Amino acid sequence: MSFLKKLSSFFVPADVDYFGKLTLQSQITGQIIHELHDFYIQDPSKDTHKILDLIRVAKKKRQDNLLELNKAFITPVDKEAISRVYSNLHWIDLSIKHLIIEMDTYEIYNIVDYNMILELLKKSIKTLSAGFDLLNKKKFNEILTHVNEAIHNDNLLIKEYAIQINKLFKKDDIQVILPYKEILSQLKEISKRMHFCANQLEDIVFKMN
Repeated sequence: MSFLKKLSSFFVPADVDYFGKLTLQSQITGQIIHELHDFYIQDPSKDTHKILDLIRVAKKKRQDNLLELNKAFITPVDKEAISRVYSNLHWIDLSIKHLIIEMDTYEIYNIVDYNMILELLKKSIKTLSAGFDLLNKKKFNEILTHVNEAIHNDNLLIKEYAIQINKLFKKDDIQVILPYKEILSQLKEISKRMHFCANQLEDIVFKMN
């Protein structure tokens, strides 16, 4: 065993799968988005406890992983690149929590008109998770395909956002326009954070390739 390997074993176990942990973190976020879709599109008779519980699980998992990362001596790419992904995944979860708070306050529990937006969010997080899962296999071209797909989904979402905003602004009731505008803004924020995650995944590929 080399000196560096011996030294690194004092900081963190050699078998830590940093990319595997990123994949799992993104998959938890994927579960949160699926629950969000099911609640507000399919079954608003349920409550939001499951979504909020998953957000708490994601927060705790992120904290544990960052503590482990901070102790690491050797990582497959620089620690900042990995931590930035965790930060943006956390912002997705946090934006979803903010969305729930706003919708509870406005007493809005059905956004079936925004189903396409939620479907695009589901597709984006799925393709990002698939990209993270390929990092250990170093399938860089496939990863970049997933990156481009996530960015494309964000572009599609922005177009749908503009369509829905346009419809909203044609209504006469300001008490309807304002809360739904805020909801749409939060959904757009979630997509923006996914776009950032795609950029960070691309950055990791360039560092490794």
